[in-house]
Amino acid sequence: MEQDNNKRLDELFNQAKNEPSKVSFEETKEQFVNSIENISSSVSTGGNLAQFSNLKTLIMITTISAITVGAIMVLMNDAEPAKLNTTTEQVVAEFSYTEEESIEKEHKQVVKAHFEKVNQLPANLKEIYDVKVELALKIMEPVISIDSLKKYQLELNKSERKNEFMVDTAYRFPNLNYTEIQANNRQKVKMFGKVKKSRKGNGKFIGKKGREQWYQPDPKGFLFIPMGTMQYKEKNVSVQPFYMKQTEVTNLEYRTFLFDLLIQGRKDEFLIAKPDQTRWMKDYPYSYNKPMQTHYFSHAAYDHYPVVAMSRKGAEMYCKWFTTELNKVNNYDAVNDVRIPTDIEWVYAAQGGKEDFLYPWGGPNLINSNGYYMANFKPNRPESYRQEGEKFYEYCYICDGAFHTAKVESYNPNDFGLYCMSGNVAEMVYNKDENMTPGTKGGSWTSIGQELQIIQGKDRFKGLEKPSVDVGFRPVMTFLGSNNYTYIPDITVIPPGTAKISSNLYFDKTEVTNFNWKEYVTWNLRTHGKESKQHKEALLDTMVWKSKLAYNEPFVKHYYRHPAYNNYPVVGITYEQAVAFCKWRTDRVKELYKKQKIKNKKDIFPTNFKYRLPTKQEWERIANASYSEKILKKLEGKYAYSYRVNIKRNDKETIKESIAKNGADVTALVTSYWPNKYGIYNMIGNVAEMISEKGIAKGGAWNHQEKDATTEKDYKYTKANCWVGFRCVFEIID
Repeated sequence: MEQDNNKRLDELFNQAKNEPSKVSFEETKEQFVNSIENISSSVSTGGNLAQFSNLKTLIMITTISAITVGAIMVLMNDAEPAKLNTTTEQVVAEFSYTEEESIEKEHKQVVKAHFEKVNQLPANLKEIYDVKVELALKIMEPVISIDSLKKYQLELNKSERKNEFMVDTAYRFPNLNYTEIQANNRQKVKMFGKVKKSRKGNGKFIGKKGREQWYQPDPKGFLFIPMGTMQYKEKNVSVQPFYMKQTEVTNLEYRTFLFDLLIQGRKDEFLIAKPDQTRWMKDYPYSYNKPMQTHYFSHAAYDHYPVVAMSRKGAEMYCKWFTTELNKVNNYDAVNDVRIPTDIEWVYAAQGGKEDFLYPWGGPNLINSNGYYMANFKPNRPESYRQEGEKFYEYCYICDGAFHTAKVESYNPNDFGLYCMSGNVAEMVYNKDENMTPGTKGGSWTSIGQELQIIQGKDRFKGLEKPSVDVGFRPVMTFLGSNNYTYIPDITVIPPGTAKISSNLYFDKTEVTNFNWKEYVTWNLRTHGKESKQHKEALLDTMVWKSKLAYNEPFVKHYYRHPAYNNYPVVGITYEQAVAFCKWRTDRVKELYKKQKIKNKKDIFPTNFKYRLPTKQEWERIANASYSEKILKKLEGKYAYSYRVNIKRNDKETIKESIAKNGADVTALVTSYWPNKYGIYNMIGNVAEMISEKGIAKGGAWNHQEKDATTEKDYKYTKANCWVGFRCVFEIID
């Protein structure tokens, strides 16, 4: 019987050992003791000792087993938090590029995995894992607080996030947030305009009768280049009309393109098009260009600088993207593709409609009459900059006003209004006579003067398709025409007193004179009467000549009224009076043309035009024009020491000295001194000239010092005075 009981116990233990426990250890122990008591009641007294001995042995074995299992669980419990800490550290490490939602998602995944492990344990071991459960519950709390996340977001916005473009290994794409996407869309509106309303017919062919007129929409930022002919490479070449971007493509515009690729999910194209800013260090390893590599493409300070270091493939992708976006804005009214220009188109546009121009600004010189460089390149180092025996620093990068590239609207535009056609960055072209091989035109910020020449300039980057910090691009688009377009030839009648600047812009050759103003006042007197508002508003202030430091009574009395001063510049007028004069002059010239059209039917007169004050850019462009070659020869020879401007040399100069040096005590005749290549007089000196911006005058006057009389300097005025005058421009509107 005892053997049967022992055998039965062995079977129970084997079964318990092989099967997962369904009750706790204490319950198992109680059931076991009860079963032993039942068995002991049916055996002899002699067998009780043996049974007790067996029971004791079993209890010891069970206790040892429980202790062993407990020790194993404790060791597992000690090892598990380390795993949890590793997960937490991993989350914290990834915090620098993980958003709040992804962090919470990862937390939940960790907790879920932990509970799955706990649920797989035997029921009697779950109690041992209470500590582990508490740790898991703690993981549910955010590892990173909301305040920390907000702080991180602010730091992220301040960081140079866009510099990730420059990482070529393990590339991480920028993750644009909502604010950045909206900003990119606003920039696209600036580049392309708002979406236009759809036309009738929805783009389908409709009959001739009632068919809506179609016209070529002018792309924003582009200028129309009219058709024409020119001599190029000993051949007579005809050029059809096209649009050309007024400036080189900027960093801001190219970033807008790249961000739009990301928004559209076109990551493969993004990687091809992104600029390689490491070229700043690779192309010029001897220079410290690390700041340029880090900031040039990404920092807002360089938004309006030309984009560089993109491949030719990237430039072509930009043009294709630009065409697509332009069509979207115009409701898919087909336009010609935006593209990189041919060398013929580039040369024709750079010359500004003039032939035999060595440089876009005309003339053979790289420096204007004021001693300023006309482009951003690598000029020869002036002797004043060199030290004795110095040979290494042969060139002077900073002498032209820029160390590397310059803003795309720096310097003066050519006659078509295009900026930086020479210098700044060499612009991509395709050489038409050489099977459209890649090339560049215009030279860059590292080019010598010869490379800036429009036709003969050497192309250092011919055949280059890889990125370079010297190369940028300026797209063009062939003019498609319109069904109501008629060619309007240049007018044959030059507006009175003006010189032609371009087909639609004419400048007064001189400042407006006292005699011109007398005509204006007399007309108002005869038309509206002496007591009329128009007549009184036209009267100027002769008291502006009064001064406590000088005896100017003769000027107060005679400067405006005496015939001897008829051809001197008018002064003592306000900005409002100058604007009113321009309007009056427009009306009188329209009346004149109306009469002349009857007599001269062969002449071509403008129909829609106006006189106005010049803009700042227009004025500076004309003021920076050099002398003609004929006058330059005179100034270099017989008239080398002749008067050139009416201005004071310094503060200590007396009137007597001024007369000796300039030939004038105050103002001078409006046709004094030498005109520039356009035939325009006294852009510098004599009187400072009003521009369209109220309160700003340009050019300096007879009482200003020579060092301050530059084309860039703005002179402020608030009322009429004796040193501010004006001249008009004649603009043909269509």
